[in-house]
Amino acid sequence: MQLYKIVYFAHGWYLAVKGRKLVKQSFEAWSYGPVLRILRDQFRQFEKRSIDVKAEVFDIFTGEVFEAPVVSDELDREFIITIFNSYRDYDGWTLSDITHEPGSPWDNVWNSDKPVGNLALRIDDEAIRSYFVQLPNRFVSH
Repeated sequence: MQLYKIVYFAHGWYLAVKGRKLVKQSFEAWSYGPVLRILRDQFRQFEKRSIDVKAEVFDIFTGEVFEAPVVSDELDREFIITIFNSYRDYDGWTLSDITHEPGSPWDNVWNSDKPVGNLALRIDDEAIRSYFVQLPNRFVSH
């Protein structure tokens, strides 16, 4: 769970600071907070164990599976490392609690009175961006 939440925080801060997406997929509101389904599907077998494999990418056009590329932009890599270092000492439950704060993008989707249909409870990137823009810097060390 810690991995899913740290990726969510990195994406949120990236949207707020850089104005663009860090990951292409949409986050979904699950009971323990925001999750990227593709990330969960790839690493769920590790549960509480350390992840000892690299992420893989499936090319829908060729059918090939290959190792996911590393972030090549040095500034983006530094940004991600800063976010990771800011959140890595929190366990998954604490990070989940942070995502559940009243008025958070997860809270607004999960506790919405509006019908959402049969699709997953997707969290809009603009909602994530606007939330992180207004957050105090209490979660990120300088």
